[in-house]
Amino acid sequence: MVERVAALANLPLRVTVLFRKEPDKRDVEEELRRRNPNVAEVLYLPGTVACGKWLWAAKPDLLLLCNHKGVQRALPWLARLGLRFPTAVTLHEHYEHHLRKYRGMRHLVDRWIIDWAFEDAVEAYLGSRQCSMIHPLYPRAGASLVTEEERRAARRNLHLPEDGLVLGYVGQIDKRKNPAVVVDLAAKIHESIGQKLTLVFAGRESSDSAQEFNQAVRQMDPNGQWIHRLGAVASVGPVLTALDAYLMASRNEGFFPISLIEALERGVPIVAPTVGGISTVLKDGQGGFLIHKNDDRQGYSQEALVDAAQRFSAVWKNPDAWAELRRSAHELGVGLTRGYDAAALFREAIAPWI
Repeated sequence: MVERVAALANLPLRVTVLFRKEPDKRDVEEELRRRNPNVAEVLYLPGTVACGKWLWAAKPDLLLLCNHKGVQRALPWLARLGLRFPTAVTLHEHYEHHLRKYRGMRHLVDRWIIDWAFEDAVEAYLGSRQCSMIHPLYPRAGASLVTEEERRAARRNLHLPEDGLVLGYVGQIDKRKNPAVVVDLAAKIHESIGQKLTLVFAGRESSDSAQEFNQAVRQMDPNGQWIHRLGAVASVGPVLTALDAYLMASRNEGFFPISLIEALERGVPIVAPTVGGISTVLKDGQGGFLIHKNDDRQGYSQEALVDAAQRFSAVWKNPDAWAELRRSAHELGVGLTRGYDAAALFREAIAPWI
């Protein structure tokens, strides 16, 4: 969302941002205004009635929608009253239950913007409206392949063991991100390599996953010896620098999470599931390892976790193979955003209405 707003900065457009979650967490507002001086308002409007009233009064020239249920529900009611706006909707996920949420307003959408190539699913569940595929890849300063000295220094600063395998997850820690499964995966890697390891979590922890997460930590590390929970951090860079590998066990994802790119570009191999568009970018053994999970509604099978852990272990135990995996991770990470201008593609997609 921030990058989409920033892409409009040089155009004479008055921008209003409506959001529906976490009213007290407005930390993104400063960045929105900094990236685009034409941002006029950032409003917390979660409900259908409030959104409907705002839309009726403001009558925007273009509505850019991404998973705002209040706006989604208000639009058909406004259309019955004869009020309609040019509308583009961003879709991050190809799963049927996600796409069907838009069926009630699909006739009001002028363009779907998809993160990766799932046009067939959009047509199957929402009809044949035009799709624009824009990967959420934006210019980045990037990062260098982490050296052994840098890794050790980062671990010292974070009070982590300097030696041994250090695995980690960095990002929002909530039910969708499945932190308990990350703990389970790390335990299976530990069993497979037969060596001591450290598991690090860094990020804001949500209450919706606290009970399951806490239980998994107590079960796997009752004495608090190998799992470190750092909480929210000012910068993810030092944590990623400290890692040997990045673990992800999300229930569902869009194209390719930024956190994976941030790990890869530092030469940190990833272990990630085949959800969303991840497997369209990551090939097993080339920058990381895939956990086979075909449906966002189903959990992770123990067989899939063990299989991923064993493939990881085989490479970790071979220093030359691991060094090559790190190099391939770095090349994949820096190559993803090189020469790709998502902002220009976004402006092109909405050009007919601006």
